[in-house]
Amino acid sequence: MKNLVKVSLFSLVIGLGVTLFSCNAQPKADLKTDNDSLSYASGVNVRTGFSQQGLDQYLEESGIDSTYTNDFIAGVIEGAKLNKDDKKAMAKALGQQIGQQIGQQIIPSIEGQFFGADSTQKLNQSNFLAGFIAASTKKNLKITPEAAQEVAQTIAAKIKEKANAGVIAENAKFLADNKAKDKDVKVTASGLQYKVITLGKGAIPAATDVVKVHYRGTTIDGQEFDSSKEEPAQFPVTGVIKGWTELLQLIPVGSKVTAYIPYDLAYGEQGAGDRIKPYATLIFDIELLEIVKETK
Repeated sequence: MKNLVKVSLFSLVIGLGVTLFSCNAQPKADLKTDNDSLSYASGVNVRTGFSQQGLDQYLEESGIDSTYTNDFIAGVIEGAKLNKDDKKAMAKALGQQIGQQIGQQIIPSIEGQFFGADSTQKLNQSNFLAGFIAASTKKNLKITPEAAQEVAQTIAAKIKEKANAGVIAENAKFLADNKAKDKDVKVTASGLQYKVITLGKGAIPAATDVVKVHYRGTTIDGQEFDSSKEEPAQFPVTGVIKGWTELLQLIPVGSKVTAYIPYDLAYGEQGAGDRIKPYATLIFDIELLEIVKETK
């Protein structure tokens, strides 16, 4: 709730104070009539209400202390005088609101999304605004709106891959060493590695089947992230990660295998939760217990 109040107050402050450094003189109170007193009292009540909602705290957290009170007040006066029928002035005021949100909220948010904790990397504000303006005017677009999302995603993937280059290399080396040192490890065209410990004699599951298994999953450093423990797990063959789906259609019921699943057949560049990091190779000890029959 506190954050919602702050966002609302932020919009209010910017909306009222489109020109924080206006030199407008402060209005003088002249309480001659009931209407004068009502107007003045309403102003006091509204400002008091803003304080109760956290406006003073918001201003302080924004670096606007008492030193800038006069500038804040000048902005309020300027904003209050805007005539909603003056489309040119309203358009400029709205543009300033959006511009401040871009500079103070939107760009930092995108930087956090793409660059994470690396504060040395920043978006180029000039190019950001050039793209924003071109999309607004629909003129001189260097990248079309249809392509922009894909461009951003492609570059984001490159940034993430570069940041995780050490992890990717470590996992690739593990897989290369694993198949080189153990002749019993089989490698499929997709890169899935598996070693048959016990070959079962039952049927081989199809993609449309539901299976029951025991399993234990670890990362390459031996950290367990999941297991079926005492109770077998049951799921559709196509309801799991790609490496599992492929493997289950290669082994008969009754088999026990160890699977070494590359990241692109597991949880990819995103990882899963705290225990499975991005680009992680996963190791599973699996016992295929049965193909679950449909109950009618």
